[in-house]
Amino acid sequence: MANVNLEHLAGRRVLTQGRSIGHIEEVIAEQDGDDLVVTEFHVGIFAAFERLSASAIGTALLDFFALRRREGLYRIPWDKLDISDPAQPRLLCSDDELAGFGGADRGK
Repeated sequence: MANVNLEHLAGRRVLTQGRSIGHIEEVIAEQDGDDLVVTEFHVGIFAAFERLSASAIGTALLDFFALRRREGLYRIPWDKLDISDPAQPRLLCSDDELAGFGGADRGK
């Protein structure tokens, strides 16, 4: 099991097929004995609003300014993100597959 310092991941762009789907805004972990184990990563502009507990206000602001985009919030399972190079995390599946994990709020 790899160990990566979270400060090396926070705010990094997540790339898939040569394009960015957003920045890592939050890392979700669960207690496993004495350890914390990462279960998923939250990526995208709405993940930032979720982190700040202002998602309803944030959504309204983004809608008002017509900035709501398809990469609103991605919930990426830990095993679908390659963090072997923390400076350039890469998605290991297509962004369309993330919806199958309950993971993509596409602003619909």
